[in-house]
Amino acid sequence: MPGGRRGLVAPQNTFLENIIRRSNSQPDSSFLLANAQIVDFPIVYCNESFCKISGYNRAEVMQKSCRCGFMYGELTDKETVARLEYTLENQQQDQFEILLYKKNSK
Repeated sequence: MPGGRRGLVAPQNTFLENIIRRSNSQPDSSFLLANAQIVDFPIVYCNESFCKISGYNRAEVMQKSCRCGFMYGELTDKETVARLEYTLENQQQDQFEILLYKKNSK
């Protein structure tokens, strides 16, 4: 279809696109997006800034759990990890700091 639209865009896709677009205007913003409707909350997007600071490329991060267990290290607080698990499983809001390790820093 010359000049036509490629099809309808699903509302959730435009929502994600808006988040990504807004974050790109904030150069110090590093984030992951996960799908909360699928078991283990797989990561569906990570921005370039996250890849730079973590040392992981996008392919290594995609579809892993948003819990980021692959980034835990010896000093990652187990109580905070348990709090994170509880918060995700009970679909609650919380705020905490957690120590995550870069790819080759364990």
